[in-house]
Formats: sequence, C-alpha cells, structure tokens
Amino acid sequence: MKSTKGKDTLQTRLSGDQERATWLAEALALQERHDDLTHGFHTYPAGLHPLAARRIISELGGEVFLDPFCGGGTTLVEALTQGMRVHGRDISGVALLVARTRTTTATEEQLTAVRSAARKMTARAQKAPGPVHDFVLREVGEWYAPHVLLELQSLREDLDRYDGPLPHLLWAAFSSLLIKVSWRRSDTSARMHKHRRPPGTTSVLFHKKVRELARRVTELTEAVPEGTPPADVARADARTLELEGGADLVVTSPPYPSVYDYLSLQSLREFWLQTHSERHLELGSRSSWRKLGPKRARRQWATGNDAWIQRMGVIIRPGGHLVIVVGDGLVASGPIDTERPTHASALDAGFEHVATASLARPDHARGTMRWEHVMMYRMPG
Repeated sequence: MKSTKGKDTLQTRLSGDQERATWLAEALALQERHDDLTHGFHTYPAGLHPLAARRIISELGGEVFLDPFCGGGTTLVEALTQGMRVHGRDISGVALLVARTRTTTATEEQLTAVRSAARKMTARAQKAPGPVHDFVLREVGEWYAPHVLLELQSLREDLDRYDGPLPHLLWAAFSSLLIKVSWRRSDTSARMHKHRRPPGTTSVLFHKKVRELARRVTELTEAVPEGTPPADVARADARTLELEGGADLVVTSPPYPSVYDYLSLQSLREFWLQTHSERHLELGSRSSWRKLGPKRARRQWATGNDAWIQRMGVIIRPGGHLVIVVGDGLVASGPIDTERPTHASALDAGFEHVATASLARPDHARGTMRWEHVMMYRMPG
C-alpha cells in the first residue's frame, strides 16, 4: 500500500496515545523533497525528514533542545527556528562541520566576505599550475581525474590560508562537492563509477555552492527569532554525554544497527578536510557484524543503545520528552529488532511511554521488509 504522503508502507503499528501515535506515523511517512532554509545543503546519509522534525519539535516545545546524534543537523535547524537553546553532539567530524554550517546565522557583511573569498579561490583554482602533491596522489588519486585533483588541491590550500569570517561555510561548500566530483558512485556507496568532468568545472561548482549556501544562511537568519542563542555543536559520545542544566526535549535518530558504516563512508572527506572520527565509538556499525559476529555485535549494540538512553534519563528535565527515530537492522541471520530493547531501556531510565508508531517498509535489495519506529517518552514530574 501507499501512505497518504506517498511513501511505500506495507504495515503500520500504533501503540500508546492513539492521537500522538497517529501523527507520529504521519511524520515518519513523509518523503517529498523539502529543502528550505539550510536543510538541502550538503548531503548527509539517513537524516530525519525536515517536516517530521518540524512537527515533532513544534508540538512538544521547550526551552532547551538536544540531539545527541545530530548528524547533518536537521533537528537542530528546526529547533533554532522555534527559538530554543540548541545543542548538537556527534562523533563524526564531517557531521559536526555540516551541522555547524546548517545552523549558522550571519550578517550580510559576513556573507559578502565569504562570497568574495570564494570567487578569488575559484579563479586561482582554474589556473593552478600544479603538480598534484605525491601524498594527495597516494591517498586519493584513484578517485579523481588529474585535473579535478589539481583544482581541489588549490582550493584546499586557499582554504588553509583564509583568515576571514565564517571559514566553516567555505569548508562546508568544499566538502559538499568532494563526492560529486569524484569517481565514487554516491555518498552511501564506495563503488567506483568513472565519469568525465570538464576542466575548470570543479572550481566553478565550489563558487556556486558558496553562493547557494549564503542564500540559505540568509533564509535561516530571517527565520530564527531575534535573541535566539547560536547553536552549540560539539564532539561528544552520546553514551557519556553531559549537559549542564539539562534539556527539555531530545529528538534524535541513532544509527540503525548493521545498516551503514557512517564514519567509513566519509573517508574521502576526512582526507581533504583533515578531520577525524573515532570509528571505534560508532554505534551499531555494519562492519561490527562482520568483525564480531552476529551475537557479539548485537550485544555490543544493545549495550551502547542502553547507555545513551540512560544518559538521556539524567539529562532530560522532569516533564521533558525524548523522541527516538530508529529502524530495525537486517543481516543474513534475520532482522535486528530495535523497538523492544529501546523501549525497555527507556522505561529502565525512568521514562514513561507516550506513543509509538512503527511502519514496515519494503527492502527491495533483499526482497523483504524492514520496520522503522518513532517512539515518544516523557520524564515524569
């Protein structure tokens, strides 16, 4: 069947408060493209739909918002537009760059300086004399045409020298094109797919990305209520996270078990950006099922999942809410249920269940289906 929003849904399961569960299901079913504000800038895998985040956050409200798995920052952007004090945490250096960029507000003077710098960087990259450095060829040479490597190298060196305002906007624009101009098939596939990109177009794309981003930042700046504090985005492991003063609302989507190796997928970007991610901390990575075997990997995921939910039980203030969007994993031995252990951990952490909506989605690659869940809890008091 098709849901009313058009997303393939084979079954729907609701529990708890039926009204809340119904609109949670509607939010989870959203699929139409929506990229207002800064949402559409820079791809990032498995983000929550902006309109789903918008509905959940506007319905529940509060003064202080936290997303401990903030990824590209979708929920942070929506919480900012509600005038909340926003905190985002992640262990991925690329995620933190994207989230900081998407939550940036700026003056026109600052954005003019950024656009001007990008224009000059583009002109220099188009005339870069070369050669490509040996270490660049050694580390990423197989993924790019030679002239693309030369343009990227020039842009990268100019970014290092830039000392103007909002440098992270330029870095994020650079990051946003690194997969597109490479021979990697996509952000979520490391397969090689060679294609031809004419000389000079990589640097032109960088300039276009900067101008697009400046326009989006202006749109976000106008949407954020006056006096709203800047978003606080920082590196932290959700399992040991601390937040002084606590939070009223947590909306988050932790990694689905054995679906992606989120951090490994960013290896090309990590080279160019000279950032890093602590891969040993990744929760439920696909590679852990290969390395540890199904039983140990499932146990490791369950332990980590319980640990971060316990931290939320400490951080969320009485009367506050926790909303978790998570999907079941799927391995050769069968599905990895996420709903029951997550629910048990939330109750054990002191939360009371409000509502859950679960949608079964077709998994066309494996010829089966997989459940996704959105679960809402409240801290009594």
